[in-house]
Amino acid sequence: AQTGSHPVTCVSWTDAKAYVQWLSKTTGHTYRLPTASEWEYAARAGTEASRPWNAGGSSACASANVADQHAARQFPGWQVFPCDDGYVYTSPVGSFKANAFGLNDMLGNVLQWTEDCWHPDYSGAPVDGSARSYGDCTQRELRGGSWFTTPSLVRVSYRNHFGVDYRTSTLGIRVVRNITP
Repeated sequence: AQTGSHPVTCVSWTDAKAYVQWLSKTTGHTYRLPTASEWEYAARAGTEASRPWNAGGSSACASANVADQHAARQFPGWQVFPCDDGYVYTSPVGSFKANAFGLNDMLGNVLQWTEDCWHPDYSGAPVDGSARSYGDCTQRELRGGSWFTTPSLVRVSYRNHFGVDYRTSTLGIRVVRNITP
């Protein structure tokens, strides 16, 4: 069951773009999807670590809603973390420790759409933090892993992609507000 405290799910990239356009118009501020570079910078929060928990993953459930022992009881055979976060599907936003930048749910819970067009590697990627606006723009990059993602893939450098109109319960959004100095 989802409540207003859960992340937005089942939204396509097209839906997410329409939402930030509506939010910008409604509030008078500029909102947008993060670029993949911005997303990774925010997720790393000043560290070089690929994830904020121990290598074995037993402490993952203190930091993120991930595929875990709780989910394995519902879905036998899943590859899961050796911990129990208490959730099978999405969890309320902010249920786990924030990162060093004070951001919650950068890893786990739901994969998050970015502005970037899909490209299989970083060759030719912008070096200024802007979004990749070339490549396969019918597919967009997602970051962060979800409650469903295989443990080895829940890390800040993990990249996934889907078509701009794809929706599922493991996909969501994070928005960025531009601030003018």
